[in-house]
Amino acid sequence: MIRILLSIITLAAFIFLHDSVIALGLKVGLSFTFSKILPYMLQFLAVCMLIFNVYRQYLESASLTARRLVSILILFGGSGVAFAFHPIYEGDFSHQYREISLAGAHKDAFEQGLTMIALPGCGFCFEKLEEMKYVKKLYPQLPMHVLVINQDELALESYREESEGLIEVDFFPESTLLKNIITDGFPNLIYKPSGTDQKLINWSNSGFGSASWDYVLTEEGL
Repeated sequence: MIRILLSIITLAAFIFLHDSVIALGLKVGLSFTFSKILPYMLQFLAVCMLIFNVYRQYLESASLTARRLVSILILFGGSGVAFAFHPIYEGDFSHQYREISLAGAHKDAFEQGLTMIALPGCGFCFEKLEEMKYVKKLYPQLPMHVLVINQDELALESYREESEGLIEVDFFPESTLLKNIITDGFPNLIYKPSGTDQKLINWSNSGFGSASWDYVLTEEGL
């Protein structure tokens, strides 16, 4: 019984420390994708340990049907609890992007690095800003910027305040052509590599996930 209780406590601890496990993975240099998967792997191992201990203590003499039924119930029950606390959302692991080429007067509209195009009062934009700040603390060399649509001074100051001086914030250029590159709502994210290549990578918010962070960091040699 003690081993079963320890298995349950271990599962609860991994669920409670979910975000801390991700942070630890990033700090020790694991990829964003693997760091995001790591807590789910640990929680699954804890569920398997619980099944093993229940099986060894109560199910060895039970029928095959009973053993399978109890094991399935524990597997889906334990995993279900873990996912209820930390669900996987669309876009968490995605890397769905399109390529954009700018020329003429617009070829230098975006600076090197990762740029978030934000809308005043956009909750998802502020959530992404928090994520960008966290990455900036891990990788100070990664250039990141925020460009605010609609020339709203209050919104500009709000984003600057929230950026805590870690990320450059400015207005999005007054250009109908550039606004037309924004698709699928806000925030939009654009990556401009170093060098002379003017081909940009553009993500919608749901298309930018942990694999996208891995892509940007690889391109920047970080």
